[in-house]
Amino acid sequence: MSSPEQQPTPPPAPAEVPETSRETAEEPAPASAGPLPALPGHPPAASASRWSRLSRGTVLAIGVGLGAAVVGACWAGVSLADGSEETFSTDGTLTVTGIGAGLDSGDPCTGTDGYSDIDFGAQVSVTDAAGTLVAKGDLGLGQKTELGCEFPFTVDDITPGSKFYTVEVSHRGGLTQTEDELRMGGLAFTLGD
Repeated sequence: MSSPEQQPTPPPAPAEVPETSRETAEEPAPASAGPLPALPGHPPAASASRWSRLSRGTVLAIGVGLGAAVVGACWAGVSLADGSEETFSTDGTLTVTGIGAGLDSGDPCTGTDGYSDIDFGAQVSVTDAAGTLVAKGDLGLGQKTELGCEFPFTVDDITPGSKFYTVEVSHRGGLTQTEDELRMGGLAFTLGD
């Protein structure tokens, strides 16, 4: 009896290795063969910008410098726009001569007769060269001196920068002073004979 022909058995197929989500090494991206073609209607890109040739520290220093300049310019603009320039003060006295007869030196006194507007609280105004009111204050309590009745005053928040200023008490006409004279203070004005 003849035996059935045996067919050769093929070798077993290699087992498939399941894919894992973990890779052991990254493959490098394929190198580009050259610059990409420009899109229609767009100019070709420059090969390297000036910034790309500078070191990271240099670019950072330039950025910090530009940022500081912008912040400084904004601060100066806001300061000048809101009028917050550094102001200054002045002080002085106004003496009305020939009044206060019969009072002892140091006694409180007031303006009398034609000087009744010169008294505690009377306005002291300071105007700039353009005639704009830049600050105001008032007279303090009058005190008898050998010359008459002396009133102290202080004016704060005077805006700087004018060529000259006019200081006026009540409606008595102003006296012109320079900024330096006002800054020094100790002004002494006199009314009367």
